[in-house]
Amino acid sequence: MKSSHSPEQLLKMLQKPAEIFAGVMPIGRALYTPILYLRRCCRSDVAELHELMLNNRDYLNKWIQPQPKAISLGCVTHLIAEDHRLVRKGQRLDLGIFRIDDNKMLGRIALHSVDYGIQRSAGLSYWIDKKESGKGYITKALATLISFAFEECCLHRIWLEIANKNKASLAVAKKLGFVYEGISRKSLFIDLEWQDASTFSMLDSEYDELADSWLDKGYLGS
Repeated sequence: MKSSHSPEQLLKMLQKPAEIFAGVMPIGRALYTPILYLRRCCRSDVAELHELMLNNRDYLNKWIQPQPKAISLGCVTHLIAEDHRLVRKGQRLDLGIFRIDDNKMLGRIALHSVDYGIQRSAGLSYWIDKKESGKGYITKALATLISFAFEECCLHRIWLEIANKNKASLAVAKKLGFVYEGISRKSLFIDLEWQDASTFSMLDSEYDELADSWLDKGYLGS
């Protein structure tokens, strides 16, 4: 399974419209793992996402950007509408993480900072319900979205920037085979302070070498 391309093929791909996400990940499509599925959120998810964000606000403030003090249903409705706008512009793709057994929403995952120019890259971000952490869900969700990014979106590089205090996320990056690139000093304002962050990346050629082992470990496949 190779995703390397000739210079001529790369040039053609670079000329594709940025709105590739809206075409390959329309509303209603899901990406499946053995125990989870990922899909775009819609209006019917507003109440569940609202409750999830409220229940995890203090927990999430330790790991991601500060959450609003007042999270209303209107805020969540606007958030989902903004998701749809950005996916159509090809700038990012936000997906809900759902458990297959009960269709419960567990968190969110995204491809962000998408660059279809000379970098052909995107960043990854995610969060999960505190009660569901430590169960291997994020590993499977990340592997599935990474596979989608390389196999269907033809990206060249995926990267993660993780606060050095976030030991669980650092462990997941290493578990999946991301390559450590270095530390960005005081680059993330999280939990009311500037924090150092570690940058990890994966190239399409490195994914090719890892994909079979991910299948064997049950990270990929329905």
